[in-house]
Amino acid sequence: MSTVTATTAYDASSIQALSGLAHVRHRPLMYLGSAGMGVAGLHHLIWEIVDNSVDEAMGGHGDRIVVVLHPDGSVEVRDSGRGIPVDPFKEGPHAGRSALEVVLTETNAGGKFDGGSYKVSGGLHGVGASVVTGLSTRLDAEVWRGGRRHALSLRLVKGRNGAHTPGVPVEPLRDVGPAKSKATTGTIIRFWPDLSLFSDEHGVPFAKPQWSTRLIGERFRHKSFVHPGLAFELRDERDRANPQVTEWCSQGGVADLVAELTSESDAVSPVLSFVGEVDDTTIHAAMAWTVDGRDTSIGYANGVSTPEGGMHIAGYRTAITEAVQRFITDRGLLKDKEQVPTTRDIFGAAMTVVSIMIPGPQFAGNSKSKLMNTEASARTRAIVLPIMSRWLEENPADAKRVADLATSAMRSRTKSNAEQQAARALLSKGSKSRNGLPPKLRDCTGKSSRPKELLLVEGDSAGGTALDARDPSFQAILPLRGKPLNTYKETVDRVVKSLADLILSMGCGIGDDFDLDKFRYDRIVCVADADNDGLHIRSLIEAFLYTWCPGFIESGRLFYALPPLWSTMLRGERIYLADDAALAAFRAEHPDHRAHVSRMKGLGEMDHQELRLVIGSGRTIGRVVVDDPAGLAKLTERLFGPRSEGRKAWFLERTGETLNIAPSAPTRPSARPPAPVDEVPEPPADAAPTPAPTPASEIESPVEPAPPAVATQLTFEEGN
Repeated sequence: MSTVTATTAYDASSIQALSGLAHVRHRPLMYLGSAGMGVAGLHHLIWEIVDNSVDEAMGGHGDRIVVVLHPDGSVEVRDSGRGIPVDPFKEGPHAGRSALEVVLTETNAGGKFDGGSYKVSGGLHGVGASVVTGLSTRLDAEVWRGGRRHALSLRLVKGRNGAHTPGVPVEPLRDVGPAKSKATTGTIIRFWPDLSLFSDEHGVPFAKPQWSTRLIGERFRHKSFVHPGLAFELRDERDRANPQVTEWCSQGGVADLVAELTSESDAVSPVLSFVGEVDDTTIHAAMAWTVDGRDTSIGYANGVSTPEGGMHIAGYRTAITEAVQRFITDRGLLKDKEQVPTTRDIFGAAMTVVSIMIPGPQFAGNSKSKLMNTEASARTRAIVLPIMSRWLEENPADAKRVADLATSAMRSRTKSNAEQQAARALLSKGSKSRNGLPPKLRDCTGKSSRPKELLLVEGDSAGGTALDARDPSFQAILPLRGKPLNTYKETVDRVVKSLADLILSMGCGIGDDFDLDKFRYDRIVCVADADNDGLHIRSLIEAFLYTWCPGFIESGRLFYALPPLWSTMLRGERIYLADDAALAAFRAEHPDHRAHVSRMKGLGEMDHQELRLVIGSGRTIGRVVVDDPAGLAKLTERLFGPRSEGRKAWFLERTGETLNIAPSAPTRPSARPPAPVDEVPEPPADAAPTPAPTPASEIESPVEPAPPAVATQLTFEEGN
């Protein structure tokens, strides 16, 4: 029996029972998840409404979805589906309320629970539209159904006690007139996000919605591949004088996506397309082999990206492997005592996209990153195997090239067994002391309940300072030896020589030996300088993990610190500014500031108190989140692959620079020196290139997120 000494009463009055939308507003990250409360989270509101319209289209209701960006910051989503039901509930807790109001204001309401309204759907939990209502100041809905138009308007209302209640109807559902015809159906949702809930990476609430036409366009482009024949239209009407309309629609589906992803590579085979249906399950898949390709498998289940794969990917790979192995053995393409190529050999240079539409999808976790339906594997195999076998028989020349590519990969793998064994021996040699851990690793005790972190720092000097700044109960320190190798196309022995300490510290192996379950920590935090060299090191670490530790980045275990780039004194106190944008905002807020603004030195030159800003209590860290697996595969090949042309073009597109050298104008000799001009100081050697002027068409959308292949989620952490 313990003695209660607290003075605060703990009784029924201490328990809060929040209604559905109040809970959404109070704990938005529970519903937005990894999207966060920044630019990605803001766009997630659009995705929720659009995905409902996509589910209608997957059921055969509607062939066009339109998104309109209005000048007042609101977003409108239109579809030509059946229209959300508007008739009232006749019994139960919602008796008398229209179905439309319940769908928009209750978190566990929708048409995807009974299994009859939607044969297949991507949404499962009935929270999408209501979350948008809960995070908006206003939401208007108009439904075209039964030859009539019905309207409902919901508002965020502030009560007498100061509490905000979202989703309050302005008036009951009303009939606003006839539709164009009795056959015309659809739903129009227009919402105004509550900007007080969304902020930039510095925690400052948005002054206006940061809608990105690039981000929306990338989303629609990929959805058009997964849903062939469904048109996605974006109307940017924020500039009334110059409205922009863009449309995406693919008739070839995922085959068009594979063709696009392999367009810059030399083809070994044409793009192969697989389409079929069995037991109410539909498969749309495509693949192509290229000379310099790598094993890349991209999966979708009911239109939802599954970056960790799942049973549909497993069934597809099994079918292709069986067909190619049978072709190779039947044609006698192997030498005596040679082993038949494995799945790894056959897919070593293949780009694959598999989209499955299956009733009752079961995903691993709320992130829906992996499809778990066991029946998906057998159904996928049943569709793909006969199509692939027939193609191999009917196209002997192309089939022979695919078979030769697989057997060549098998022979290279067999030949490199000695190399792999040597690499394992090198790791084993370096792990004979300290329980297999490298000498430079300063491990954590693991006595904290916080997630264990492996902090990667630049060099021994930063590592020494970090030892005083870290919390040893959950933070381990590993100094990196210079800039890592670009491991994207390297051999395993060179990878091991460059990153042996990191591989040993992680404990989960690389390549064929990689096992994520053996990872010794909960996350990796890359702690690099804020300059271009630091960004380069971070990119090389990402490339290593993406190439040699498949699924690591997709699992959300890669983070990075955000060291300040500038510092100055304000009212006798030193303050730190994250980057050039933060410095510009500070100068705009303090135009009369005269104190010296200094560029921060490297992490190795910070004292432990300064470094605690980066890795200690109250830090802000970023997490790498894969939003677009297809885009990531193409971007990685472009930036880290052997061809420099695509890499140069990528950088030039984003800096506005050019490689063209203009001839200098001839000069005339002068008897007197030229007139003096104002001195222009040279930029520091590690300064970022001067950005290009913002085009007029993008002024309405000043904050454009990073390329959508790899998104950034910023997390503020306390008590480190």
